[in-house]
Amino acid sequence: MNKINLVTIATDGKARVNDVIINGKSLQTPTFMPVATRGAIKSLPLNYLEKTDVLLANTYHLYLRPGLDVIKEFEGLHNFIGWDNLILTDSGGFQGWSIPNKFNEDGIEFKNIYDGSKFFMDPILSMDIQNTLNSDIAMILDSLVDIDKDYNNQLQSINTTKKWAEIARDYHSNNNQSLFGIVQGGKVLELREKSSIDMVSLNFDGYAIGGLAIGETPEERKNIVDFTVDFLPKDKLRYVMGLGDIEGMLNLIDLGIDMFDCVWPARLARHGKIINKGKFFNLKNSQYKNDAEPLVLECECFVCKKYSKAYLRHLLINESTSSWLYLSLHNIFQTENILSEVRKSILNSEFENYKESIING
Repeated sequence: MNKINLVTIATDGKARVNDVIINGKSLQTPTFMPVATRGAIKSLPLNYLEKTDVLLANTYHLYLRPGLDVIKEFEGLHNFIGWDNLILTDSGGFQGWSIPNKFNEDGIEFKNIYDGSKFFMDPILSMDIQNTLNSDIAMILDSLVDIDKDYNNQLQSINTTKKWAEIARDYHSNNNQSLFGIVQGGKVLELREKSSIDMVSLNFDGYAIGGLAIGETPEERKNIVDFTVDFLPKDKLRYVMGLGDIEGMLNLIDLGIDMFDCVWPARLARHGKIINKGKFFNLKNSQYKNDAEPLVLECECFVCKKYSKAYLRHLLINESTSSWLYLSLHNIFQTENILSEVRKSILNSEFENYKESIING
């Protein structure tokens, strides 16, 4: 497979900037993908995401609602949600872990969260769903287990993931859709190596390091990624799934990771927590009741140009759903703006200094 044109235009240590073209659409990495689980971000119209190149949507949820018959009428998710930029769809593997389900070597018996009925997802159904969604990047169905599970459980996870990856690769036939493999293995570095070699042998368009941001410490995560990334090809995209906090991303960009996704910025916003570079503050605190300053000085987002902390705090406490739009927009803008600055710092060979200024500033 070679559906993604990737050119590395700068490196600073392991950190790198790539010019990437997928389906005629260009982006630069490192990049962050906001999560639109059901094709939407709560309270935030997608047309506000002016700096977003890639959106992540969820295979499991879109299969259940609105269902494939509806998506087929629109010839894919782009038309259904009115999104012209890139879309990555996950495979359902994470839901296999996060929602109580039954795994076997052939697939996952899911419980429908809406009506309690059961259905079985295997690698072929996951590919069929993602083919119908017609995303630009699809993920293989993977077998995810708790990161603290023992060696035998992790071995079973990577062996099952390899089997499903082979089925998905051989079945996948959408020429407009790239396909990514997923590395598993928990904290067992020997199994991370084996899983990486398994995935690379199948020659996917890109590779995700999965099974992270599910309970490990930041130091454990860094050690796993630092070890694993050396087994992944430099001419393919590298993606750590489910991570989106600023410090966490900066630490993994330092190790050569290109792509991230997380609900974190929007979820923080709905709880009144406002991203200010590498940190965040709670807008509900009474000290902001009369504060006429914007959320973040010098922030160029629409919200900070127009509204005060006092007004946004008022909305948060009294008209919370109205506040979610403004605060989510700010938090996603801050996240994407930091990655824009990251790219500039790598181009100028100043990434380490930039990273330290954000984390310790």
